[in-house]
Amino acid sequence: MRLVDHYSAEADVTLYHGDCLELLTEILPQTAQLIVTSPPYNIGKGYEKKRTLEDYLAEQAKVIDRCAELLRDGGSICWQVGNHIAGPQEIVPLDIALYPLFVKHGLKLRNRIVWHFEHGLHCSKRFSGRYETILWFTKGDKYVFNLDPIRVPQKYPNKKYFRGPKAGQYSSNPLGKNHG
Repeated sequence: MRLVDHYSAEADVTLYHGDCLELLTEILPQTAQLIVTSPPYNIGKGYEKKRTLEDYLAEQAKVIDRCAELLRDGGSICWQVGNHIAGPQEIVPLDIALYPLFVKHGLKLRNRIVWHFEHGLHCSKRFSGRYETILWFTKGDKYVFNLDPIRVPQKYPNKKYFRGPKAGQYSSNPLGKNHG
């Protein structure tokens, strides 16, 4: 396995420590098939400086602009985000705030995937946020999606059609069901 600290098309892995925009300038436009990221959520963790929501969105717009340039036709972007804490009494769902920044590039939202987890901060004046969202956008209508390898077991795998032209045939896909 070849590990490098700056982008190289021949490398297996690039481990870059620094501003992602600097790294993204090293990659040629329209070469990425898949971009997956979970950018900082602007909640003031040790690796980020908390900014106003407007400043945060402007920074994210620059990264999204560059990622859209890097994406080739048929490519996908998966962008994982949580919520921006706008104060003690309000949250702003970042996926909703970021959506227009993708659409302005002609990208199409294919799924809004909700990732639920059991850990996290405990809130006392609202339900605790135990989820994040992943926005899956594609560039164009001809994109790659392989459902079969990620199917999950059927709830009733031996269920059959009771009547009609398919009576007696299995009513579920033998490979499993779609997550959704």
